[in-house]
Amino acid sequence: MKNTQQKIGWKTAFAIVIANMIGTGVFTSLGYQLAAVENTWSIILLWLIGGALALIGALTFAELGTHFKESGGDYIYLSRIFHPFVGYLYAWISLVVGFTAPVAIAAMAMTQYLGLSGVGEWLSIGVILVLALVHSFSVNCICNCIDYLGFVVFSAGTR
Repeated sequence: MKNTQQKIGWKTAFAIVIANMIGTGVFTSLGYQLAAVENTWSIILLWLIGGALALIGALTFAELGTHFKESGGDYIYLSRIFHPFVGYLYAWISLVVGFTAPVAIAAMAMTQYLGLSGVGEWLSIGVILVLALVHSFSVNCICNCIDYLGFVVFSAGTR
């Protein structure tokens, strides 16, 4: 029997985290923060507080993950701890806002970095649709693409 289960390897997961945290988070949001707050120490303090909150969140999720053995993440945690409706509501909010907003922000950043006006929005939509289409047919194909692009971005950033 053929194993049809597809998994994302550690290199791909690493590239996704680097792209999300450094690519979109640092390169995109830092400019907006620097425009609003001119004191360097305030920015560093904000990033330290954000890092501490992220660590607390990660430790909390690790604890919840060891307690609830089912797959489903946030939905399972909220459904079991509070009420199934809370988990259901959170799942829909995540689907509509939590998962689509970062994709839209990354597409807007791509348009801004390329310096395209007018056609840039359509290019962003096209890139999102093409990547979603490729991803829906082959996880391995999109993983290879992410590995390659992650390597290119990481090697360009270390120069």
